[in-house]
Amino acid sequence: MMERELKDSKATRRNGVSDSLIRIELISHFHRNPGLEGTSLELASMIGRDSDRVESQMKKLVQLNILSERQHDGRLYYSYVPPHCVSLFGEREGRRRILPLEETTDSCTPDSA
Repeated sequence: MMERELKDSKATRRNGVSDSLIRIELISHFHRNPGLEGTSLELASMIGRDSDRVESQMKKLVQLNILSERQHDGRLYYSYVPPHCVSLFGEREGRRRILPLEETTDSCTPDSA
């Protein structure tokens, strides 16, 4: 059992830093800079981490609806999705609908989307 724990630990830790720590650093950086939009390379430079690892963790955060991703001029740009915007669901196509801040209301419930 100890071998499995060590193996699992190595899978998520490289150079002494876990993937979850990189995700926390990214979320914190975006939260402190709400209007920030940038590429994975730019964000890696801002938080002082390896760009390949930052890119993979940003993609994970997109899957979790914590970041949004858009393509412009062949590059992917990421921005923070505030928690109150994520909770709104749209019925169309069974997909989650994220609304800009000016369209949100105090009662962000799936039924109101």
